Amino acid sequence: MSMMTKRLVSVLAAASMLLTMASTSAQGVTPPAVGTQAPAVTPKNTAPGAVREIDWDELLPPDARARFAAAPPAAVHDYLGEGGMAAQQVMDFSINKALEGANIKIPGFIVPLDVGKDGLVTEFFLVPYFGACIHVPPPPPNQIVYVRMAKGVALDSIYEAYWITGRMKTSNKTTRLGAAAYQLDANKVEIYKY
Repeated sequence: MSMMTKRLVSVLAAASMLLTMASTSAQGVTPPAVGTQAPAVTPKNTAPGAVREIDWDELLPPDARARFAAAPPAAVHDYLGEGGMAAQQVMDFSINKALEGANIKIPGFIVPLDVGKDGLVTEFFLVPYFGACIHVPPPPPNQIVYVRMAKGVALDSIYEAYWITGRMKTSNKTTRLGAAAYQLDANKVEIYKY
C-alpha cells in the first residue's frame, strides 16, 4: 500500500470516528476521557465449562503478572502510564495459555473493525481503556482481543464499556489499528452497568 493510500485510509478512519463522536454527542452521551480504564471485575467461583468473568491482567502469562506486580508504579505525572505496564511490554504476544478454549466474559471498550451495510459490527477489537487504537497508541497485543460476532451487534455508543462473552482462542490477528494476541468468538454483548 502506498504512503498516500495509507494516509488516506488514516484520514478516513479519523473522519469516521469524528462523525460517530458527533452523532453520539448529539444523543447526549458524554465520552469518557482518553485512557479511562475498563471497570475491574470481581472474580466469581465458576463450575468447569461455565462462563468465567476475567479481568485484563489475566490475559498476561503468570510470570509477567508476577514481574509487573513487583515493579514500582508509573510516575503520577506519566501521561497515560507511558512508563507503566503496557509501555513496558510493547508488541508483547506472550499469552496466558490457560485461556485457550475457555468460555469467558470480559469488560472493555469496542474499536469497530468491520461494519456491514446494515450498520452491525461483526469484527472489533476489545481494549482495556477508552481511546486505545484510535486516540492513543494501542496497548500491547496481549492486552487486545480480536472479537468476531457472526450476527453482528448494533453499538449504541463507542464510549460505553461492554461485557463480551464467548470462547477464547490464543491466536494472533493483525490489522491496521493494532495487533491482538487473543481471538474471541462472541455470542453475547451487553452494556457494562457501573
